[in-house]
Amino acid sequence: MNIAGIGIDALKIERFKKAIEQRGENFLKRIFTQKELEYAGSKKAFYVHMAGKFAAKEAVKKALPDGAELGLNWSDIEILNGKDGKPYALLHGQAEYLMKKYNLSQMVVSISHTDDLAVSNAMGVHDGT
Repeated sequence: MNIAGIGIDALKIERFKKAIEQRGENFLKRIFTQKELEYAGSKKAFYVHMAGKFAAKEAVKKALPDGAELGLNWSDIEILNGKDGKPYALLHGQAEYLMKKYNLSQMVVSISHTDDLAVSNAMGVHDGT
C-alpha cells in the first residue's frame, strides 16, 4: 500500500453549531447526505458527530491529489460509519473521478473529538508499487 495524499482538519464544535443554527436546514442539506444526517440524528451529540463528519470531508478534500484546488461538492464526499462505528469515506462525482484518475484504491479516514473540538485525518492510498 502506498500513500498518495494525506489531509487533516480540526473544527471548533461550538463554532460549527452556531453556523448550523444561523444557516438552518438548507445549510445541512447542502453539506451532508441523507445517510450522514440520519446517522448523526440517531446520536445524542448531534453537533459533535456532524462536526466530525465535516472535518473528515475537509481532510479527504486535502488528501485527494488536486482535491483542494477543485470545486468539489460537499456531497461528493460522504462519510459513513460501519457496523462497528468506524468511519469510512464513499466518494461520488468529481471526488470519485479523482480517485480513479490517480488510481487510488481507498480513502482511509479517522475522526476524533472532545466536547470542544472535532478532528479528522484522511489518507488516499493505492495498492502496489
